[in-house]
Amino acid sequence: MAKAAKPAKKKMTKSAFIAHLVDGTAHKKSDVSALYDKIVETVSDQLKKHDEFILPGIAKLKIKKVPAVKGGEKKIMPATGQEYVTKPKPASKKVKAFPVKSLKDAVN
Repeated sequence: MAKAAKPAKKKMTKSAFIAHLVDGTAHKKSDVSALYDKIVETVSDQLKKHDEFILPGIAKLKIKKVPAVKGGEKKIMPATGQEYVTKPKPASKKVKAFPVKSLKDAVN
């Protein structure tokens, strides 16, 4: 007897999130969408200026600077034993998110 496939859990999209917010308020979808876009713009501007931003009640966002890695090193793959040459990687920045305590407590 074959097992029945479990229905996949769908993650909330931006439009579904905005629709959910509209259902709970008396605002228009266009107003909520514009507000959401403004929040995203503000967060990215603050991260560029200060390398850190706290979204109250949700998360603390930080910029992590990743240094450049020099390439040209010869290494051996442990699984296959083949030799390969590493590629150089430029320096970059990553955004890290850390949930605030109130959100951690709400989920647990």
